[in-house]
Amino acid sequence: MNTKAIPEIYVSTDVEADDPIPGPHSTMLSFALAAFAEDKQLIGTFSANLETLEGAAAHPVQVAWWKTQPDAWEACHRDLQKPEIALPAYVDWVEKLPGKPVFVAYPAGFDFTYMSGT
Repeated sequence: MNTKAIPEIYVSTDVEADDPIPGPHSTMLSFALAAFAEDKQLIGTFSANLETLEGAAAHPVQVAWWKTQPDAWEACHRDLQKPEIALPAYVDWVEKLPGKPVFVAYPAGFDFTYMSGT
């Protein structure tokens, strides 16, 4: 019997959105992940900028905030991908990590609400 524990892979995650919670508006604009072994060795990265959902409109509070961040707004609108392509590719990337993925983010409650639905 093999009693060796499966190594944990820490997946640092960041989400950019135009809504404070998933659902009511366009929601997730982009996301990026970096996977690290327990010894802090970088295993790999994944990122995607997402096309806006049809009929979506940004939350007014987020619109005001994004106006103060023009460089970040521009960065998350380059090389846009369809969510139905980018999100399955993200899931595939996570599933191929060489260990048990552990989600880490700050603030975790914000980023987790977006990434947990994929």
